[in-house]
Amino acid sequence: MITVALRSALPWVVALISWLPAGKVYLVLGSDTAIWEGMNVGQYTNHFATDLYLDPNRNAARVMDPLFRNSLVDSYGQPLKLTWWMMGGNIFRRADNRDVPCPNTMTLYLMHHEYSTPITEYGDELSLHYHTFVWSDTDGDGVYWWNQAGRFRDSAADWLITLGNYLLEEEVFPVSFRSGWHYMDNDWQAELNRWIPFSMHNDWPHVHLDTEEPLDNNYDWSRAPASFVPFQPAPDDYQLPGGHRGWNLRSAHFSRVRYLDLMDTLFIRAEQGEDQVACFWGHLPEADFLDNLVILDSLAHQAQAEHPTVDFRYCTAVEAMQRWLGTTDSLAPNLSLTWDTTAASVTFRCLSDEPLFQAQPFFAWKDRYEITHIDTLWTPLTGLSWEITLPVPLTAIGKVGLAATDTVGNQRIWIQRFLPDDDYRDNRDAGYEELAGDWTDLETAAWGRDSRQCLVDPGDTAGVRWSIDLSAPGTY
Repeated sequence: MITVALRSALPWVVALISWLPAGKVYLVLGSDTAIWEGMNVGQYTNHFATDLYLDPNRNAARVMDPLFRNSLVDSYGQPLKLTWWMMGGNIFRRADNRDVPCPNTMTLYLMHHEYSTPITEYGDELSLHYHTFVWSDTDGDGVYWWNQAGRFRDSAADWLITLGNYLLEEEVFPVSFRSGWHYMDNDWQAELNRWIPFSMHNDWPHVHLDTEEPLDNNYDWSRAPASFVPFQPAPDDYQLPGGHRGWNLRSAHFSRVRYLDLMDTLFIRAEQGEDQVACFWGHLPEADFLDNLVILDSLAHQAQAEHPTVDFRYCTAVEAMQRWLGTTDSLAPNLSLTWDTTAASVTFRCLSDEPLFQAQPFFAWKDRYEITHIDTLWTPLTGLSWEITLPVPLTAIGKVGLAATDTVGNQRIWIQRFLPDDDYRDNRDAGYEELAGDWTDLETAAWGRDSRQCLVDPGDTAGVRWSIDLSAPGTY
């Protein structure tokens, strides 16, 4: 009798499921964005070519072209948004490039400097991609490489400096994050839980172990969730749900999405009533980067045609997580920063108007000699306020930066300048004027996209001028 009763109820269960509202599919498409030309893991100091970002025929310019971007739209007619996880740290930090202001922020600077307008218009997101490279000789044969660290703590100091450089030089601090090689360990997850709410590097079910130098692509996601639903990693095992701090999300390279049924899986699960969030990524330097975006867009529309009750939306990483969380809060924290000085120290006090994801704002400062310092030993005061004392006079400080992210990923960045920033000018920048001489274009880019050359005969002259609006009077 029990068996008969269960079987007779089955059609009612199916009917009930069919009446459940369909979920939505949130697609986070983006790039782990480095520079490959000039990168040599067997060489401590590299010189990176910047053509990927500067050549109008390369992928950076092509993916920002409105004709391309506006041809890929979601269920709501919204053009594709992309998340750019820009690589920095270690091998970039030690580069000898002098054609960018700060080698450690090279990729971010180039993307910012060249494409800030389309990034803003499309609503793209700029963030951080970090590989745990360390210059080491793990097998003791006397040959050093940029190896993948065996544990995060071996890269922890460089990681903090990179966060500080991104904040102070480009006013970017990650709210979403993807680790290099999908690597993670419990110490790194604990560090992410201090500063960054949303991670997207769960690579279930893959495991890889490299034992031959140069070491790379070591990771383990064998026990992680298979679903495209965010989870909060347990404090004692980054692969398993069970935490209450940051979130992680399953991801897949474009090529896997093309040849597996991952897109259809998303729509089937959403059709059953569960919202799906998927991070699909590639590398901007890949020859088929744009082709893959077109293919994924086609797959999404095909899956929607087969599951017409399910809509999909192109989102940045932060937007997707906020929509999945169902928050209506879109306001960044309001911060106030004050300071008191003595002859030998400066005490900063920070106040937030709402609780933060972080236990305290991230704080970095640059001295007058352009050395970046990270200080995390803030003293909590009453309410949502903190203070920290730097044992240097105010005249030693160039600028300070704070990044505060609330519990749902809204962020406020505060930059306080005590000395003016360096002002880098190129022949393409405003205020450049050629005064004398016969100047011609060169494709050689000493800085920027090109350069100008003037051949000067004996007794002749050549001259150019830059007119610069200075922010404050003083000696420059």
